[in-house]
Amino acid sequence: MAKEKVNESFLNDLSSMREFSYIYNEDFNSESLRRVLSALNNKEPFSGNKAERKYYSNNLMILEYIDEVQPTIDAIKRLNLNKLGESTEEDMEIIIVPATVGGIQKIGNILLVDFFSLKNTENRLVILGESLEAALRNEL
Repeated sequence: MAKEKVNESFLNDLSSMREFSYIYNEDFNSESLRRVLSALNNKEPFSGNKAERKYYSNNLMILEYIDEVQPTIDAIKRLNLNKLGESTEEDMEIIIVPATVGGIQKIGNILLVDFFSLKNTENRLVILGESLEAALRNEL
C-alpha cells in the first residue's frame, strides 16, 4: 500500500502461512501466491494460469482502490462473532483471507471467508448478498 518494496523472504513467509494453505489447489499453490505477490511488489505485469491471473487482478484492484477497501478492512477488525459462537456446539475457526473460493467454504472445523467477496455496506459486512453473520450461521 505504501508502494515500498517488501523483502522476498516476507513473501515466502506469507505463502507458507497455515491460513493461506486452505486456498491452495491444483491451479493455485504456494508458489502461485509467491509469484503473484512478487509481481505486485515489483510492479510487473503478470502471466499465469486463469486462477493466478484472477488472484493478481483482485489484489491489484485492492491496492489501487485501498481507500474504498479500507472501510471493509476496518469492519473486519471490529468484527465480533461471540453470539455466533454461542449458538453452535462445535468449535469453529473463522479465517478471512484473500482467497480463490469466492464466498465461504467449510473445511472441517474451519470456515474460510474469501476477503475478495466481502463488502462493507451501511456498517455491516455483506458476502454474496447477505450479512456475513447470516452467511456464517448458514454454514454452521
